[in-house]
Amino acid sequence: MLRQWHALPGLFLALLLAITAGTGAILAGQAALDAATAPIVAEEALPLGELAQRITGEIAGVEKITRTPSGRVRVTHLENGRPRSVFVDAASGKMIAVDTASPTMRFITNLHRAWLNGDGGRLIAGLMALAMLVLSVTGLLMLRRSFGGWAALLRPFRGSGMRRWHLELGRIAVAGLLLASVTGLHMSLVGFEILPDGASPDVFVSASGETARPFAQLKGLATVPLADLREMTLPDPADASDPILLRTHEFTRLVDPASGQVLREDHHSALWHLRDIAYRLHTAEGMFALAMALAISAAGGVILSLTGLVIGLRKRLSGVRIRANSPVATADILLLYGSEGGTTIRFAKALHQALFAAGRRVHLAPMNDLPRQSPARLMILLAATAGNGEAPASASHFLEKLGQWHGPLPGLAIVGFGDRQFPDFCGYTGQVEAVCRARGLPLVLPTERIDRQSLEAFSDWTQRLAAHLGLSLALSFDAAPREEHRFRLVAREDFGADVQAPTAILRFRPEPHPGWLPSRLQAAFGGLPRFEPGDLVAIAPPDDPRPRFYSIASSSRSGEMEICVRNQPGGACSGFLCGLVPGDGITAAIRANPAFRPDAKAPSLILIGAGAGIAPLVGFVRLARAGRPVHLYWGGRDPRSDFLFRGELEAAHRTGRLTRLRTIFSRIAGGGYVQDLIAQDAAELRAMIAAGGQILICGGRDMAEGVHEAISAALAPLGLDLSTLRQTGKLLEDVY
Repeated sequence: MLRQWHALPGLFLALLLAITAGTGAILAGQAALDAATAPIVAEEALPLGELAQRITGEIAGVEKITRTPSGRVRVTHLENGRPRSVFVDAASGKMIAVDTASPTMRFITNLHRAWLNGDGGRLIAGLMALAMLVLSVTGLLMLRRSFGGWAALLRPFRGSGMRRWHLELGRIAVAGLLLASVTGLHMSLVGFEILPDGASPDVFVSASGETARPFAQLKGLATVPLADLREMTLPDPADASDPILLRTHEFTRLVDPASGQVLREDHHSALWHLRDIAYRLHTAEGMFALAMALAISAAGGVILSLTGLVIGLRKRLSGVRIRANSPVATADILLLYGSEGGTTIRFAKALHQALFAAGRRVHLAPMNDLPRQSPARLMILLAATAGNGEAPASASHFLEKLGQWHGPLPGLAIVGFGDRQFPDFCGYTGQVEAVCRARGLPLVLPTERIDRQSLEAFSDWTQRLAAHLGLSLALSFDAAPREEHRFRLVAREDFGADVQAPTAILRFRPEPHPGWLPSRLQAAFGGLPRFEPGDLVAIAPPDDPRPRFYSIASSSRSGEMEICVRNQPGGACSGFLCGLVPGDGITAAIRANPAFRPDAKAPSLILIGAGAGIAPLVGFVRLARAGRPVHLYWGGRDPRSDFLFRGELEAAHRTGRLTRLRTIFSRIAGGGYVQDLIAQDAAELRAMIAAGGQILICGGRDMAEGVHEAISAALAPLGLDLSTLRQTGKLLEDVY
């Protein structure tokens, strides 16, 4: 439901919202400029009566004196029968500038406030404010749900491309957009008299009609400081009974121009102040910091609207279109998916096509569309996890509907999709499995949990399913949209052959796209890939469309992409890469991995890895800021054969960039594993973690499990656990 409420105004009003936000950004920028350049009215400035007298002595035909929120004093007067506005000096009353708004700014103001069309335009503006409010609130709630709590919104987001821009800008701009939409909606409701404005009732009050005295001698003006002035309307010279109308922050006052007596005074109501606050917060006039914040938020709102439109259109144009999707009544397999962002649907479609090609009748649908009964003998669930173990959007009602199932129970196979860097890895999958077991659904295969949409892991599970069904299944995935680049191998170093762990450090140079732009300009304008240590590169071996992901050790600023590859027995991609020689080329795609990067604010870094998992850790050492302690724990087999990056790491240790280099090797006398080093240094590590130090782990799953046990033991005296560290961003992992 949240997603529908978020998408509805986004799709139909995206362009209108972009215009509203864009004009708002310009107006907020102008307000910031006015606030930065406006004079400050000091507390000891002239009393209002004295200033009014000086102004009327300098300028003929004065009708109104206004102090703008930015602090300028504006005078409206008649000149040759036509109204004219000027700014005056607050001390002398002399004109200092003509108040002229450019035609462009008038157009932008009218477009933003009333869409150039009176009441109809103001109605559109009000609807835009309501739409922005709905988008902001539902967007916030969706982010909280997707990332597992409000605190997660402060941590780096994963992903790349359009969705990444949408998420990051939403996080930055949402506070300003909420403020602008709430205040704009309030102003619209007041403008259409749906909400009261709190203004004092209009009451006719007549002055004495006697000869007017100088303003400086009027008691009703003498006590009002200029800093409190909103506007002062002078009496009509042709009407002796016309009083002076004075509005300040606190009251509206009518003053006799002859006696100076206060004829009537109405203090502003709470509703008036609410309207005033809404106006001031919406326009940010006179408030430089707020105006800049609103300008940035509104500018972000333009991009949010457009990226949201593109994302929505992409989803609709690439929706779930299934060839030969069998009806529920005739299907022998129910294939149901639970997806939050749409990624899981790709796996469901590939499996559906494979089963259909093998002659099975398969009904594919969201988990929320579970029927009450079905003749199917097998139900396959592909379920992602949202947030902290929550159901994804398309499976939010599945467990409820499962309780309404009638008829024979089918066999069950469950595949969960998640990310091991989150504490509740495939948490929703565990809930589904527990409920299904309680209902008596028999599991035909052990539940599979897929880390970070691994095509290889899903393909392996599919073969186990095929064996159970007695079928031959061949998966064919739709090409995932990604930007691929060409890289050429420029250097390699080989290690580990003597200890049966052949590993290569490969250094590639990105090749510019063919074209007329020089390489430097292509890099500046996105023609060349950008990456940081810890990001991933997706490489598919020849004759195999399934990409494998490798951690990057270098930054694109170095001009090279460096990876570390262990040549796995029978590994199609690792064998392909380790067989490359300098001059060979590959095609690869970069996938940003911001969830595995050091926190710039962490006082110290604890880097832990083994084998080829050292690649991103070396990159973190290279980019470590001066003065921050960096401790590296790494395990290999034999220092004479597979001490990866040895020369560079020892040099970094000598120069102080690497505070501590702790290595251990398993194939030498007295050797061991990296978790043994953690246990030895438990007290020191505990002190660093207690002081806010951050841990980053990279390597194989077996190594990670041993390290988890050692860290847990070290943390026990502090009452901390790994889950707490993960939730606070103090423990990040890239485990494979």
